[in-house]
Amino acid sequence: MTPNSYSHSRGPSSSSDPPSTPPPSDIAELKTRTFALLKKRHVVPLVDRTLHLVQCAGSSSPSNPTTPYLEDSCTLSPLETHLYLRLVQVLLHRPRFLSVTLVPNESPSVLLERSLLPTFGPSLLGDKEGILIPIILDLRTLPLESTGIVCGVAGKLVEDIANCASDSLECAELSYLSTARAGAVVLPEENLDKALEALRPLRSIENGVSELFDELAA
Repeated sequence: MTPNSYSHSRGPSSSSDPPSTPPPSDIAELKTRTFALLKKRHVVPLVDRTLHLVQCAGSSSPSNPTTPYLEDSCTLSPLETHLYLRLVQVLLHRPRFLSVTLVPNESPSVLLERSLLPTFGPSLLGDKEGILIPIILDLRTLPLESTGIVCGVAGKLVEDIANCASDSLECAELSYLSTARAGAVVLPEENLDKALEALRPLRSIENGVSELFDELAA
């Protein structure tokens, strides 16, 4: 997520959430603790059904398809240069959602709004037809030492969607990411209603994503 995703602004710790609390012993305890903390801190999952995302990867140089990104060499292929320039261009226009993962010797992984694809042209490859929807969590009210929050939510969604799905592979695309101020669980559009049903105890709110992003960017 782009709005000040590098900033760190959580609420102070309270005596009821001490840093000395031992870590959860298993996934079930992690999920239980996560939902209890989110309810206590009034963290409400936000969804915008019009925020359509796609997961892509940066394409390699046509002259050398095996050339990895972020090598020791400072020379970039034309497609690599095109990708990085387009990323800067898109960021200047403050997109609602853009996540870039850079790993040495691997192509960049880019999760972005589907409407931005024409900007990148041939520098991005992947499934550009499937639609992913993010469920956003505002983490600013949580104590600084809180960990595993988005992972706990994602684990709950995987479990509940798998239980009501005829094909367990239906959950394979669910992923999550977290910054200092917000987190997101990203899943296929067809699984969104099942996910919101699983999050019913937290009273999910639709169409509140833009307001949150505006606050984070302020």
